[in-house]
Amino acid sequence: MNDDIIATTKLALGAVNNPRFFTTERGYAGIFYYFLVSGLLNRNRLSLDGDAIVEMEYQKDQERHRVRQRPDVIFHIPAELSQRPVAENNFAVWAFKLWGGSRDAEDDFEKLDFMLGDLNYQLGFFINISAGEDYLANYRGRHREKLYGAAVNLEGRQPKWVLRNCRDVQG
Repeated sequence: MNDDIIATTKLALGAVNNPRFFTTERGYAGIFYYFLVSGLLNRNRLSLDGDAIVEMEYQKDQERHRVRQRPDVIFHIPAELSQRPVAENNFAVWAFKLWGGSRDAEDDFEKLDFMLGDLNYQLGFFINISAGEDYLANYRGRHREKLYGAAVNLEGRQPKWVLRNCRDVQG
């Protein structure tokens, strides 16, 4: 499953090629979501009538999740469908930042670390839009093997990015 999620993330990063989407975080996240869902459907990791879903800005609440945050995109089976604890059936979480700097990245890393640890998401992605750095070297959390990052830019209509795993980055 993880390999398919990573491959689909790469597909989505390479598919967003309209300059408008590189000027707003929400716009980029929305079109990325489209390509992500399409890719997961094509790889049979998602079905329109299954329990696993991809959600945008899903509200994590204090009572159920022990945190109050709104991740940009998550791929999971909701606990109310699975009848399992909230820390099960969590596949991946994506955080987007437009022109993010080191403090922005570190803030998102802290949130992703909670999702990867306490809520047991299998993969986390930090996508820095229209930026030159993924800041993975600044990550100080416990889940290097689960965290990926990319700085994505547009040259003409060609997306330029490298998706890296945090464990491969010196920090």
